[in-house]
Amino acid sequence: MDVINVAFPFTLPSKDRKIPLKERIELAAIFSLAELTRDKGGGLISKKPAETILFISKVYYPLWFIPWKRRTLIFDGFNMNSHTISFDIFPDTNIFIQEMKGSSSKLETYSAFLSHNLDYFKKISGRGRKVIKGLIMDSNLMEDLFSLFRRAKRIKEPLEKIPLPLIMDRSAVKNSIKELQNFERALEEDVKRLNRIAEILMKTTQRHIEAVTAEIEKIKKQSEIKIDNLMSRIAKKTEETRKAYDKKIVEVTRDANQKIQELSEEHAKLQASRDHLKDYVEQCKNEISAAQDKKDKKQEEYWRQELGSSRRRFLEIGKMLKEIEEKIKEISSSRDLEISRLKSEYASKTEEYMTEVRKIEAAYEAKIKISHEATESLERLTSQIVGQINKLIETRNLALKDLRELGYPVYKRKATLAYMPFFLVCYGRDLEKRYVIFPPSVANTMDGVSKIKSALLPYAVRSMLQEYSLSITNLLNGFVKLINQDSIFEDKIFKMCMKSNLLKHKTFRENVERGLRDLAKEGWLSKEELQTLISRLEEIGR
Repeated sequence: MDVINVAFPFTLPSKDRKIPLKERIELAAIFSLAELTRDKGGGLISKKPAETILFISKVYYPLWFIPWKRRTLIFDGFNMNSHTISFDIFPDTNIFIQEMKGSSSKLETYSAFLSHNLDYFKKISGRGRKVIKGLIMDSNLMEDLFSLFRRAKRIKEPLEKIPLPLIMDRSAVKNSIKELQNFERALEEDVKRLNRIAEILMKTTQRHIEAVTAEIEKIKKQSEIKIDNLMSRIAKKTEETRKAYDKKIVEVTRDANQKIQELSEEHAKLQASRDHLKDYVEQCKNEISAAQDKKDKKQEEYWRQELGSSRRRFLEIGKMLKEIEEKIKEISSSRDLEISRLKSEYASKTEEYMTEVRKIEAAYEAKIKISHEATESLERLTSQIVGQINKLIETRNLALKDLRELGYPVYKRKATLAYMPFFLVCYGRDLEKRYVIFPPSVANTMDGVSKIKSALLPYAVRSMLQEYSLSITNLLNGFVKLINQDSIFEDKIFKMCMKSNLLKHKTFRENVERGLRDLAKEGWLSKEELQTLISRLEEIGR
């Protein structure tokens, strides 16, 4: 990992000032503020001794800017920050795959497997946490650090005068990046594995559906062959039966028609006799009338006897005709009933012949229904499980998207180690120590604060340096908090900063004195304040 080294400025000129501070003015301002922050002691009841400044040390906070997915990750060189990634823990896919492979060969076992595991991917197993050491993800802090980064100057070598250890060194950063890459690969593997399971499920289901469809087609062909063979035999048998019943119908019809014919002939003869008698009755009437005219009693008597016997005979024949007609109707009705019975009997027998065909058709339809229900069940179960898998895939893809969008949306092609300067001041009173930081600041001008001059307390220099960023100040205050909480860490920091204590250096004191005079010229210090600070500086130098 090739690394570029850069250093942030400690002060930036305000819009009114425009020109950067000279180093001596910067040091003088820090000394002035450190002295103003020192507790001078006193008190009405129990007087406290004044604090002494044990050291003023210029410290460089190391920050890594690492390229990541066309973005930039920022790592805390002191490892006081970390980022926790929460993620869903999915059900064990290996168990599911193993069971699926063992059950997929047969339709029955595969269908039972799907039914048993219908809700396998419906619920997650829990929540996991992935901690990335040193990673800064506070959006305000990242924004402010990049704002300073744009004003950084490249340096050839890492700063050797940094008094604090680089906890997140190159190796630690590489490990954190590797953790992210491994986590990304794990998420990608989850997506691949889930996609593979969904694909296997759909292919296996499709294979079984195709097998069932082929079986249906096979059953259909077998049934058609059976029905065709049976229908051929039924057609032959039906034809034989039809001929037998046709013969019976012909015989019944013939016998009935013959009787009807005989009765009809007899009916015709009787009808002819009746018609003759009708004419003879008229003749008798005429003869009687003629005999009456002739007054021939004997002849009249004869014709009257003939008329009576003819009328009786006429009535007898009429009765006989009715009886014959009834017989004809009876024979005709009996014939029709017998023919109807024979036809019904024939139809019943032919229907019996078709019973086997109906059984084959019913068996075929039952198998088809069962097969269709099986395929519909497979499709439904597979669709539900694949739907659950797709939701998990969507969850993982969202996690991947969030992972790939970590950091700040500015791309740096090379890894950069940036040093952010701040001043750490330690005050001592008896055995107690107090630490104060002075963060990167914006340097104001007197013009910029002229409107509130009248409201300023003594030492207007308090308004000269304004913290550059609240989020950066909070980061540095976290460093002080760690010192106060961890005695071992405090001891280490104290020893290192005592070695780099600026107050011990004559050059520093000389630069501060010159800087104090420059501050006085700008109006930040009164003559009395200037003299007090110079006296204090001389006292420290003795």
